[in-house]
Amino acid sequence: MKLNIRYLSQSDVIALGGTDMQAAIADMERVLSLKETGDAIVPDKVSMGWGKTVLEEKTLGRINAMPGYIGGEYRMAGIKWIGSNPGNLNEGLPRASAVTILNDPVTKYPASIMDGTLISLTRTGAASGVAVKYLSAEASRTLVLIGAGLQCTAQLEATLCVRPEIREIVISDLHFERAREFAADMEAKFRRIVTPVENALEYARRADIIITATGASSPVITAEWLNPEGCLYINLGGYECSYDTVEKADKIVVDSWSHVKHRRAGTIARMAEEGLVDDARIHANLGEIVLGRKAGRTSSSEIIYYNGVGMGIEDVAVATRVYRNAEEKGAGRVLPFWD
Repeated sequence: MKLNIRYLSQSDVIALGGTDMQAAIADMERVLSLKETGDAIVPDKVSMGWGKTVLEEKTLGRINAMPGYIGGEYRMAGIKWIGSNPGNLNEGLPRASAVTILNDPVTKYPASIMDGTLISLTRTGAASGVAVKYLSAEASRTLVLIGAGLQCTAQLEATLCVRPEIREIVISDLHFERAREFAADMEAKFRRIVTPVENALEYARRADIIITATGASSPVITAEWLNPEGCLYINLGGYECSYDTVEKADKIVVDSWSHVKHRRAGTIARMAEEGLVDDARIHANLGEIVLGRKAGRTSSSEIIYYNGVGMGIEDVAVATRVYRNAEEKGAGRVLPFWD
């Protein structure tokens, strides 16, 4: 018996639409919906961390295995194997790298292996884009980003895809020079003015959307940062905001509450573990809002807190679209797996 697999390099993935943010946002809406209708298998993320605590992982790094199956038009199983080491940045390397493997859901045989690094970056931004679409005010004009890393580039792109009327963009980082470089790069890419600041507090207090994507091991956001007239705050990283930030929210929304609790990394998960937040306090999984089962934003004055932990099915969905494009175009390399 002969078995081949299709190998796709990073350049292949880019050429085949793996970094197409609009397409990825559409993928994420479908993924979140299919999860809530039960047409998906979403095992818990397996994290192999260096160090004894989640906080130590922030320094020493980890490798995560994120498997899943997604039905609907995708009908594909797969896994993302992603390594992350903050120390890579000191060596001029990206913090994270990933490989995505797709498996036929019937035979269970591998169908494709591809670079998953940019897919992971893009789908994380796209998932937040869905949150911005359903949880931010349509009249949003001001965005504050905390963390001038690669992920905030995806967060900005996704936000502009669903809220193109955004006019004021502010970036802040622990290292101001990184914020300045980020601002210059993003202005060139998106033709929007991006303002680097050392302290974003005064901007955040009047912002419509705040997104933190940092490697912080202690809160960089407190309740006083939230716009009292209403805003969306996306806590993308781990323990990036204080408990009172969450407590101030009118609605708490997550991508998957069971997976957020299992990962035990974000502020809301820490609060749940300490008995400070129970299941009843969670307004919705985002997919429930996409499906119309629960309300998203119902007033411009609402303060909404969103935390997304990420799921392997999100990577599988984007990778499946890339793989099928490759099959149609004969792209990549077909490699013998079993001769």
